[in-house]
Amino acid sequence: MAKKFNLTQKSLMSVHAMRAIIELFTSTFLTSYILSITPDNVLGSGIINIGIFYISWFTVYTILYYTISHFVDKSNRVSFLRIGILVTTCLMIALVFWGDIISHWIVLAGSLCGISDAFYYSSYLIMRNELNSRRSMKKYNITYYAIQNSIKIIVPTILGYLIDIATYSHIAIYFVVISLIQFSITFMIVSKRPENSNFSMKGYFKYLKRNKEVRSKIKYTYLNSFLGGFKTTYKIVVTILTIYTFKTNFSLGILSSVFSIVAMLILMTYKKFDNSPKVNKFIIYLILGIVPFVSCILLVVTLNITTLIIYNICLTIAIAFSDYLGTVERDTIIKNLGGFDYIAEHQCLYEIITSSTRIIAFGLFIVIGVIGHIVAFKILLLFLLILNPIKFMIMYKQRLIRKEYEGKEKQQSPEQIVESLAISSETTPQV
Repeated sequence: MAKKFNLTQKSLMSVHAMRAIIELFTSTFLTSYILSITPDNVLGSGIINIGIFYISWFTVYTILYYTISHFVDKSNRVSFLRIGILVTTCLMIALVFWGDIISHWIVLAGSLCGISDAFYYSSYLIMRNELNSRRSMKKYNITYYAIQNSIKIIVPTILGYLIDIATYSHIAIYFVVISLIQFSITFMIVSKRPENSNFSMKGYFKYLKRNKEVRSKIKYTYLNSFLGGFKTTYKIVVTILTIYTFKTNFSLGILSSVFSIVAMLILMTYKKFDNSPKVNKFIIYLILGIVPFVSCILLVVTLNITTLIIYNICLTIAIAFSDYLGTVERDTIIKNLGGFDYIAEHQCLYEIITSSTRIIAFGLFIVIGVIGHIVAFKILLLFLLILNPIKFMIMYKQRLIRKEYEGKEKQQSPEQIVESLAISSETTPQV
């Protein structure tokens, strides 16, 4: 029987669930307010503003994440988590009082989001990996994604409705309250710096260089992170298309809620058969990769409410699976390969690669905005979605690697397992 989550794991999950509520707002509905997106300018200045906003966001995030990682790995991780929450709270307060002014300073707004994310994720990603064993990682992630999808069901409808009838300043107040609750819960998280912890990307690259097997296995994780950067734009694309087609945010909220319910049910069903040898996982990964691209072709040929709904639901399901499966493989690979001393470096490199392709992707948004035509946007859609089948095939390869190491672990003798756990306990903090 799987062990229950301890207080630290529950608290970390709760804090991140609240973060999901805030990010749902900043990544989707914030574009409608601070970037002044309307049905009239969505394919012109609107998409250009989106590009500038997110390029500023991820540029600052990448630089600061790398810089902060040197300090996070030498101190209490929770402290930096709290700083990230406080920066987010300050951002929300600033929007309450100076929202109209900040909406004219897109680069500043994006930079503030990048600062908040850098402090938060530079600590959260390490703690999520350190405080969960290889065996508990899947349980932690599936539990979190069930919570996250529940949030996606409830919050979008409420926010979409409120944004249409109220001001952003009123809504931001609620997010300030959520941030303060987040901050309070962090005091229930117990995390300590592992012995001999010393962040060094140069040391990590040397480790990969001298370990051919590790390098050959982990490269698929970084290939997935490269394509994952482009995946970040998928939700923004849905926002743009919805505003362009439905002319309102409320419809976006309703659709997001309905599709999240479907995605959650399918993901839970898949989880039940995840370890069954009778289920062909390759076919499942292939379908999840190809179907969104096919629906994208349908949307490009005929853009209307029906094709948008089909595209949206296919994409929502694919993103849900990609987020869950990608996170499991990302966090387990470094431990399976025995790189317990390089968890922080692994997470940092993953984020740098992902953010780099995010910047490239949103740079394409600016190009499309300058062109200002729906045909150009459709071409961008096809380019982004054609990467989806490749991404799922890479994730399938990651799955095979993980299963290979899980099989080796099952074949170990009791003495070898004890020795392996002893080595892990020396390099990984126990709570």
